[in-house]
Amino acid sequence: MKLKRIVAFGAAVGVALAGAGMASAANADPITDGYSIVGSDTLQDAVSALANGTTISGASVKVSGNGKSLASWDAFTLGVAGGVGSIQTKAFGPVFDRPNGSGAGRNALIASIGGVSGSAFTYNSVNVKDQVDFARSSSVGGTAGTLLTYVPFGQDAIGYAFKLGNATGGANAAAATNAINDLTKDQLTSIYSATSGSSASSVLSGTGFTLKPLGLQSSSGTWTTFLGKIGLSTTTLGAAVDTRSNSIPENDGRVLTPADNEIQIIPLSVANYIGQSNGAARINTFSGVSVGAIGGVAAFTGTAPSLVPSTSYYNSADWGRTVYIVVPTAKITSDNTAYDAGVAALVNSSSTSSLTYWGASGSPTTTKAVKAKFGFGAPTGTVVTRNN
Repeated sequence: MKLKRIVAFGAAVGVALAGAGMASAANADPITDGYSIVGSDTLQDAVSALANGTTISGASVKVSGNGKSLASWDAFTLGVAGGVGSIQTKAFGPVFDRPNGSGAGRNALIASIGGVSGSAFTYNSVNVKDQVDFARSSSVGGTAGTLLTYVPFGQDAIGYAFKLGNATGGANAAAATNAINDLTKDQLTSIYSATSGSSASSVLSGTGFTLKPLGLQSSSGTWTTFLGKIGLSTTTLGAAVDTRSNSIPENDGRVLTPADNEIQIIPLSVANYIGQSNGAARINTFSGVSVGAIGGVAAFTGTAPSLVPSTSYYNSADWGRTVYIVVPTAKITSDNTAYDAGVAALVNSSSTSSLTYWGASGSPTTTKAVKAKFGFGAPTGTVVTRNN
């Protein structure tokens, strides 16, 4: 296979600089006659900023592919039961279920191109041929093959957030906070494999507080990555873990609703937490929520709105992870009839104006500068291919 060397010639990818007048990010879903991207919640705020246009880096930056706009759909939406609902990505296109995470986003992309066979266009009972051009993914699919290419978007890390309920009847909030604020990997494994509430709460012994671990909806790449990092899977998950019938979105601090004398804990993307806490994201859902250290290592330094990722934490094998923009391999392969110059340009890692740039330039006009404001670092992972 010959992949095109995706170099920026002319206006392959457009970046609008100061004075161009950027559209602000909106809660309403777009409809586009350009390119569409769906999938992971972890990447959605940074990708939406780049697609809609942003000045968060100190210069106006907006991406496009060979003159065609990019539109991004969130994994969840406000005001819809369960936060999912339906979307329409292209003008005059079909309405289909919102892809609510990394796995769902990749599945919608696969259906858009007809799968490995080229003729399987159904996503959740709807024909979505040509409706999805990219997927955001915080994890890598497991099936070997070359249908999809994963291009690193940036480096993230997995952590955990927690929130305390009111202390009553002599419960000691300070002691409980101290106990939950720095857990080991083994303790996290024990908590998420616990078969009872009392077992999960053993780390809080003597504080008067109980611990309720929460799990994320199954399409979440953050959830599957977190479980893998602590040596568990959905089949070995403890009965004490509350997934609220597989409905909990990732990176939303509002799902933490502890009762009196209770602490709730949940895995999260550290980059997403930083982006929200620093005011880069469109909304901050983490008011009153804390992020713990793991094994004595904090995931970030500083105080909001100036949180900075910890490079050692982000790049560690235990907790770091590379997140990706996923694209059909055929569309970035120069000698393939499906090759699309705009798609290729948007994932051209050597271009300062692509979604995937992490080169030497530190200019605020680069997409790299925007992604850093959202808590991402330079990726340690490389381009990989998979069939899902």
